Amino acid sequence: MLSVAIPSSSLVNEGDEKIKAYKIGLVARAAAVFRVDEIIIYRDPILDETDYIAEILEYLETPQYLRKQLFPLKKSLKYAGLLPPLSIPSHRSKHLKVGEIREGVVRHVAPDGTRWVDIGVDALAPLKSDAEKGARVTVRICSKKPLRVEEAEPREYWGYKVRKLELKELVKRKNLVVTSRKCEVPEPPAIRRDVTLVFGNPEEGVFEIANRLGIKMEAECWNVVPQQGTRTVRLEEAIFAALSLVNFADYWGGLR
Repeated sequence: MLSVAIPSSSLVNEGDEKIKAYKIGLVARAAAVFRVDEIIIYRDPILDETDYIAEILEYLETPQYLRKQLFPLKKSLKYAGLLPPLSIPSHRSKHLKVGEIREGVVRHVAPDGTRWVDIGVDALAPLKSDAEKGARVTVRICSKKPLRVEEAEPREYWGYKVRKLELKELVKRKNLVVTSRKCEVPEPPAIRRDVTLVFGNPEEGVFEIANRLGIKMEAECWNVVPQQGTRTVRLEEAIFAALSLVNFADYWGGLR
C-alpha cells in the first residue's frame, strides 16, 4: 500500500483561503495521478487544520454526483468547487452502462432490509447489503430497466482514503520513509511502492516536528530532489517528486 502523510500544519505559511484550497487540491491531484491508496494527516499542535484539510481531500475524491448528499454547505468548502477535478475512474458520468462499476450512497433502508442507493441517476437502485444509511458503497450495474445493482470490487485505481493520526501513532508504522534534503539520495533498488512517505511543513522537517513534540522517530530517509535549483522545495512539489520516483521505480521493477 502506498501512503502519503502530511502534517496538519501543512498550510502554516498561507493566509489566503483560495491558495490554501488550491494547495490541498495539488496534493489530491498528486495522489490521484500516482495512485496513492491513503493520505494521512498527522496532528501538529502548532497549527491543527486537520479537519479542514481532510474535508477538501475527501470532497475532491468523492464523485461529483454524490457530493450534495455527503457534504453539506460549509465555509471550508467555499473554494473546493473551483479546484481541478481528479478525473479518476470512480468519477463516472450520469450515463449508465450495464456492467460498469460506480460509487453510490445509501439513501434509505427499507423495512425488509433492502438498501436504496443513489448512483447518480434519477431513480434509486435496490441493493442487498449491510451498509448503513449515508454510507458509500461500490456497486456494479446489472441492468438499467429495471435498475438493479450488486456490490462489487473495482479492479482499477479507485481513489484514496483519508486518515487522521497522531504522530506518535504514525511512527509505529512499518516501511516509514521521511523525505528531506538532508538525507541521502535513494538508489533505485531501494525505492519501492509499499511505503508511507512522510512530509514536513514549509518551516520544519519531519524530524524537527517530531523532536519538538518529544517523539522519537526512527525511519528511512530519502532526498527526492537531488541537486535542487531552488532554495526550498514546496510541500506539493516534494510530494509530486517523491511519488514520481516511486511510480517510475515500480513500473520498471514490475517489468523485470
